[in-house]
Amino acid sequence: MRRIEKTPDKVYLQFEQQRITYEELYNRIAKTAAGFHELGIRKGDKVCVMLNNSPEYLDVWFGLSFLGAILVPLNVHLKGEGLRYILSHSDCKAIVVDKGFINQIAPCLSSLSKEIKVIIQGKNDSVIINENGAEISTINLEGLLKNNNQYLPNITISQEAINSILYTSGTTGLPKGVMLSHAAYVNSAQAFADRMIHARSEDILFTTLPLFHINAQAHTTLGAIHANATIAMSKKFSASRFWDEIRFHGATIFNSLGSMIPILCKQPEREDDDNNPARITACAATPKEFWRRFEERFGVKIVEGYGLTETTGFCVSNPLEANRVSSIGKPFPYVDTKVIDENGNHLPPGGIGEILIRPLEPHCLMEGYYKMPEKTEEAMEDGWFHTGDRGYEDEDGYLYFCDRLKQCIRRRGENISSWEIEKVADDHPKVLESAAVGVPSEVGEEDVKLYIVLKKGETMTYEEVIDWCEERMAYFMVPRYVQYVESFPKTATERIQKFKLKEEGIGTAWDREKAGYLLKNNV
Repeated sequence: MRRIEKTPDKVYLQFEQQRITYEELYNRIAKTAAGFHELGIRKGDKVCVMLNNSPEYLDVWFGLSFLGAILVPLNVHLKGEGLRYILSHSDCKAIVVDKGFINQIAPCLSSLSKEIKVIIQGKNDSVIINENGAEISTINLEGLLKNNNQYLPNITISQEAINSILYTSGTTGLPKGVMLSHAAYVNSAQAFADRMIHARSEDILFTTLPLFHINAQAHTTLGAIHANATIAMSKKFSASRFWDEIRFHGATIFNSLGSMIPILCKQPEREDDDNNPARITACAATPKEFWRRFEERFGVKIVEGYGLTETTGFCVSNPLEANRVSSIGKPFPYVDTKVIDENGNHLPPGGIGEILIRPLEPHCLMEGYYKMPEKTEEAMEDGWFHTGDRGYEDEDGYLYFCDRLKQCIRRRGENISSWEIEKVADDHPKVLESAAVGVPSEVGEEDVKLYIVLKKGETMTYEEVIDWCEERMAYFMVPRYVQYVESFPKTATERIQKFKLKEEGIGTAWDREKAGYLLKNNV
């Protein structure tokens, strides 16, 4: 509110050709909150949102926040069992969904234990039919956002109240709903803007990252508002259009993922590569061999950081004035970090172990996993959050990331549960058992490799595997590599020894990209 009162005519958001001022932001929020209130959405209610980046996404998020309701962002690529689980587990009262994703949500609705309101963005001429053949009534989002009643009920919202629940696939089980408070978002936005990027009011913060992830939410969106700056937003990342978008928006700072850096470096060189207004990119998992190449070619400084959804995004970063290549930096003032060995002993500088993070202020990390107290207790042992990541600290207190402890695959900014991939693969009638692991990618982070043991007497083409997976999981989970094996190396308790599978790397696996086999969505 202070930003709106201070600079009502300042542009708050640039999206494609749209320009929205801070005063217009308030009016949009008021209308949205009133519209949800008329629908019966109240303080503490959960609302799932499955939208692409757009001004309307922010209207919905902020409107719900004003009511004390809780946003549950959905990855727009989810489908099948993964999507059905979140819709059910979150106890949502409504879902806001783009018309382009109707076919993904419709099959899930009939299996829910209660009826939820379906709010559609975009003109929808088709009738939605669930799996049982019943017609589903819908509400038009545009009509809700144009609500003429701008009265906002007087609702007191404490800073420790839950603002959102973000589901993350971090290990080998079902997705976990990370509960983040209003205070956590404010803390993160302030530290990011002031400490990591030194944002100024004249800056324009640009993102191509999705609003269903913590990065675009806490850092670009709220970080810009904290600095009284301007947000510029794109629907999605495009390497060929990226720098033209930077120039079009006049963006001075942008957030990126490590995989974006080599992708941009591999684009054909242009004479005007360094003729752009950007000066800083806040990044994570930057491949060190591309670090200086990127900075020199495009004239943009990389500021490397580290964080997770549970920490409300970045909580460790390099000081802007003392950046160290390959380091993830030092902890923000409101957290403490340490590295421990397998017995829980604090390791000295140079010792590689698990990275732990402890909040030094209340409500700056997650409030826990929704309806999973055992998982929360396991993750927050003795007040320290166990990241599941291995790293070390140097003599000057800089942290370095090495790899992951958990059986989690990290592909282009997405955490992928190997368990979810294996569950889909194992459901195929020809498959006896499967194992998914991450293998090195040429653009940083990992690609998915799927090992399969077929049932006796069965044969299966690689293309069959990919088609089966694509129909039942988000595109980023679909394996790039497939390898058939006779059996798996196992422990005495019959657990697959995945570390041995990872040691093989890509090996002789079939590569769908080299084979030219495109996904049907051509992603």
